[in-house]
Order: sequence, then structure tokens, then C-alpha cells
Amino acid sequence: MFDIERLTPFVHNLPPMITSTRELELTNWYDSLSEENQSLYDMIEERCPEFTKSDGEDCQAFMDELAEYGITTAQQFEDSFYYSEDYRPDLSHYSEFVEYVVTEVNCETVPEYLVIDWLASWRRNYRHDFIDIEHDDIVYFFNRNF
Repeated sequence: MFDIERLTPFVHNLPPMITSTRELELTNWYDSLSEENQSLYDMIEERCPEFTKSDGEDCQAFMDELAEYGITTAQQFEDSFYYSEDYRPDLSHYSEFVEYVVTEVNCETVPEYLVIDWLASWRRNYRHDFIDIEHDDIVYFFNRNF
């Protein structure tokens, strides 16, 4: 007969069950990362929950692209990440981003009677201050000055 009282502490400390090959591969990939890269991935997953659906290879490709811009730690990611938007072939994701920065981040009120070419604002001004990374049909925007 089992003494359930004695086994309870051990049951609660068991790792969660891995239910698929993809989860196993992601777990193995994550375990192979340095502590600093694990922290970076944890921050990416916290700020961009869509990464929970990605595999290790896909996540590593994104982290490698971030590293090209000098974003290699969780703190750098947190300091530089601004916004994400679905990619659109007409490039309106840039317009959405600039409008977001002006109206939500800078809290500017744009009168209804003004017509603003947000895409032209991206091309002329904002592209110099922000990094845009397209990954898996989503565009991520990061401040260059983090």
C-alpha cells in the first residue's frame, strides 16, 4: 500500500509532462542555451507570446537576428522592444507603428481634419530611430537607442 502523504512532496516537484515531439525539441533547445540566452528567450516569450508556438530553430533565428543589432540580453530586449504588427504587403504595418508611437507613446492628439501620411513619416524620419525585423509574418519594432 502507498503512503500518499509521503509521496506528495515528490509528485509536486516533478517536471511538467512533455506531450509532443515539438515540445521535447523546444525543451532540449532551451536547455542547451546559456543562462543569459535563456533569460533573453524568456523575455521574448513574455513580451511576444506568439513565440510559444515556435520551434527552437525558429526562435534561434530570431535571436540571431536580434544579435546582429546588438540585442543580446533580456535587459536590452526589454529596453528596445516597442511594438509588433502583422506584416502586410502594402507596408501599412509601418504606418500603424508610426501612428502608435505618435498617438499612444507620445500621447499626441491628432486633429481629425489632418491627413497624415504615416508611411512617409516612417520612410523619412522614424526608420532612422527604429529597427524593424520581419519574422514569421510579424514585424517587430525596436528602438535603436537602447
